[in-house]
Amino acid sequence: MKLRSVMTVLALAAASPAFAADDPVTVVLGGFKHGSKQATITNNDTLIGTYGAGEYLGTLNGQSFSTFCTDVYQSLSFGPTYTYERLTSDQTKQLWGNAPYPETPYNSSSYSLVSKLFTTAYSSVNNSTTSAAFQYALWELLYEKSGNYTIGGDGNFRLTGTDSAATTQANTWLASLSGAAEGYSVQSLFKGELNPSRTGVQDLVIATPVPEPQTYALALVSLGIVAGYARRKRDKA
Repeated sequence: MKLRSVMTVLALAAASPAFAADDPVTVVLGGFKHGSKQATITNNDTLIGTYGAGEYLGTLNGQSFSTFCTDVYQSLSFGPTYTYERLTSDQTKQLWGNAPYPETPYNSSSYSLVSKLFTTAYSSVNNSTTSAAFQYALWELLYEKSGNYTIGGDGNFRLTGTDSAATTQANTWLASLSGAAEGYSVQSLFKGELNPSRTGVQDLVIATPVPEPQTYALALVSLGIVAGYARRKRDKA
């Protein structure tokens, strides 16, 4: 059973679509996957607006996928086809680390924190409350620069008018990140419209679990067992 499980993981990885750095991809969003909750966003004392918060469901190059918003300064609509650049993980680190993109408003340690958030919380996203909570926490990690990540806090980035249950859940997840592992590879779907004075389409994020080293080791052992079995069967024949 274990061998079958590992072989399945390898097969799925091999079948996943590959994208080169800055390879354009097409995205169509159909709506919120689990529903949404409201939040009013203020950054650096500037009111940005009131938006629905939650996980999106759509297609990427025609294949079903889920995603979250990372760009609070732009908007998008459900239904139209958008073209994005799918950045590599390294490019996403640069984007969220404020170099070489000087206009980005993101917190410089965002990449590590977002990976930890996916590791800690994403498996629990299954309804409108947890979906909104994840989006609240994601925005907080991307935009709050004080290092105090709390929804309802008094830093530069503030969410108000939020759902109380979603806020409580988001703060629980945020408080647990210091000891979490970076178990996800994170990539930005980038439109190049980070300056608040521009108008464009909001950026999105996708994340893929990173197999643990023992998974690779077990896979190699499993493949060795299969190869050995096939060799013995051949010799007997």
